[in-house]
Amino acid sequence: MPVDSRLHGKTGQVQMDPAGGSTLVTLGDTNSWSLDASTERVDVTAFGDTNKQKRAGLPEYGGNLGMWWNAVATSGPRYFAAILAGIPVTLRLIPNTADPTVYFQGLANVDGGLNVSATGAISSGGKWDAAGNWLLAP
Repeated sequence: MPVDSRLHGKTGQVQMDPAGGSTLVTLGDTNSWSLDASTERVDVTAFGDTNKQKRAGLPEYGGNLGMWWNAVATSGPRYFAAILAGIPVTLRLIPNTADPTVYFQGLANVDGGLNVSATGAISSGGKWDAAGNWLLAP
């Protein structure tokens, strides 16, 4: 019987260096992240073709981050300081901390916002997109 290698997202993690370097720290209170590596497609349809034809270009990395606002911890203030600084940060997105050797990493532009509700917890997060080359390790 094959081993089921599907994983639960509860062990995901986000690490960041707000200076864009390699001194990564865990961005606490995160509760979600997403990565979209959609590849652009360029139309190369020519006269006489019987259907549209496309060729793959470069992937466009981007995604979202979600977190709970925690003004006491460094996660919320650190993330918003990076937004306000307006310089690319280094992001490391780890799907499963039980195997931290597998991750996506690169320079990213970050933005974000807060969601404050009278009937719920304060949440924050934002979008990111690639500001440099990204890699999948290992």
